[in-house]
Amino acid sequence: MDKNSIILFNPMPVEHPVAIPNKMTTSLQVPLVNVPLSLLALGRMVRDEFNVKIVNAVVDNDYKKNIIHDSKNALCLAVSSMTCYQISDGIDTCKAVKELYPQLPVIWGGYHPSTEPLQTLKNPYIDIVIRGQGEIPFKEIVKKIRKNESLHGIRGVSYKEGGKIIENPGQKFKALDSFPPIAYDMIDVERHVKGYKFANRCIDYYSSMGCAAGCDFCSEPLFCGSRWSGLPPETVVSELEYLAKTYDIDTFMIRDSDFFINVKRVKEICRLMIGKNMGIRLTSVNGRMEQLSRMDDEVWGLLRKAGIHEIFIGFESGLQEALDAMNKGARTSQIKMCINKCIEHDIDIRGSFMVGIPGVDAKEEVTSTFDEIHKIISAYGTMGKLKHMDILLSFFTPYPHTRLYEASVKNGLKPLNTLEEWGDFDQFDFKAPWFSQVYFDITRDFRAGMPMNSGCGFEEWCGFYEGIKKRLGRI
Repeated sequence: MDKNSIILFNPMPVEHPVAIPNKMTTSLQVPLVNVPLSLLALGRMVRDEFNVKIVNAVVDNDYKKNIIHDSKNALCLAVSSMTCYQISDGIDTCKAVKELYPQLPVIWGGYHPSTEPLQTLKNPYIDIVIRGQGEIPFKEIVKKIRKNESLHGIRGVSYKEGGKIIENPGQKFKALDSFPPIAYDMIDVERHVKGYKFANRCIDYYSSMGCAAGCDFCSEPLFCGSRWSGLPPETVVSELEYLAKTYDIDTFMIRDSDFFINVKRVKEICRLMIGKNMGIRLTSVNGRMEQLSRMDDEVWGLLRKAGIHEIFIGFESGLQEALDAMNKGARTSQIKMCINKCIEHDIDIRGSFMVGIPGVDAKEEVTSTFDEIHKIISAYGTMGKLKHMDILLSFFTPYPHTRLYEASVKNGLKPLNTLEEWGDFDQFDFKAPWFSQVYFDITRDFRAGMPMNSGCGFEEWCGFYEGIKKRLGRI
């Protein structure tokens, strides 16, 4: 085959823009403008041999039309998808392509295909699935496609051949520094620059991959096998410095699943950044509360001095029973410890909570979680610093093959047996059959009324919260 073009596609994560604009930060749930890091990770492996075209639905107009046009002379189309609307958008685009070019190989990867490869391949518009890390398998796949050879033996790959679905053995988790650097010049960076809180020019970056934790609601352990790998501190700082100078970036949104797992590495990154006096911010830096609550003041001081302005913590619940049901490995008392440390060291907080865990008393869960969120808002509100905190509140979403998915089925969830059904799944406002409408509605009202979503002041919030408590008391 003389075709030398590869299309990499990042579908839309939500069907519509976020309903409630966040007045103090840039989003209610997730920033929709994001660098497609997973596609850049694939593209870096083949860019020297192929013409890589990256299509990011959140920034590219007429992306479906353009993909169809480019598919005429493409070697393959690769799609990255999480368990969300990306599935529906991805299927819709692949269907349109296949109707015109039925012989074009379509590859899917990412969190959802990795956890449901057989179900994914049952879709008529998908030919190949990469399970887990995509870098090495993808490079081998495109070389095989170009030579019109079988994909037999490529580890981490499932595919269709001769009317059958074949699953090759799994692959080993590989260290992040064994791959070439992420090449941002494969995209139009300017279209991916966003404002975020106090930043003017922010883009996404990740310094590590994977997570060693085993939370029972999360797909990450299934994707990476509970493994973690981080770039060396020198590499991280060098890349941040290069990107900041090349694209005039003042802030990086760190997309690591667990930035703080290796405290020695964190300290070295901070010391290098301080030594270079880089003048950049790191925001939404993800950490686990059981780790952060154990860090000493020396580390916390280094974080702020190095430019870490915001930490993102998955608190998840104000009810210990719910945390235990998630296998979170944390205590509710650690929420306050983390908040106190962030306030003490002038680091903004971005915390996430969820309600609707199967098998947990809904009233206790909602009441305790609302109370914990109110305590956080009060800690900042009494200081007049509401703009320095952000809370994300969502409903528990059962992801395939997690332990809490199994618990969800036992508690009345109808199993989702096709890829299309998962595409209709609402990852933010999932209404579980065991979670009554009255608690669902009051949670949405509570979320909309939080200062970071409603724009209200602290006193107004306190009055609103008293009303919520009265409503809860009447249920």
